[in-house]
Amino acid sequence: MSVFLVGESALSSFFKLILLLIIFILILIASYYTTKWYAKTGFIKNQSHNVEVIETFPMGQNRQICILRIGTKYIAVSVCKDSIQMLTEIPEDQIEIFNKNTESITEDIHFKDVFRDMLKKK
Repeated sequence: MSVFLVGESALSSFFKLILLLIIFILILIASYYTTKWYAKTGFIKNQSHNVEVIETFPMGQNRQICILRIGTKYIAVSVCKDSIQMLTEIPEDQIEIFNKNTESITEDIHFKDVFRDMLKKK
């Protein structure tokens, strides 16, 4: 320990600490913007055009029913912790498909607007 303290002054140690903090903050900023860019490019999204999950309904812990579109057919499957079973094929005229953009209300609402409304109410 005394070997490190002999060659350096307190001022140079302080500047090294500040430099390391700046480098750390720059790495955090770079990783934030890289993650945002990666999410916008769509690499994360599923690239399949023939298989789509239309809707899921939870039936309890580790159990759910899913409606899938595979090609032009719609099927209902039961998804459990260790297995997936096909329940039935559903005719296309019995499926109601909602547009995900109009179904979700939260996409157009920003946190800033919600926060501003909450402050106005108080």
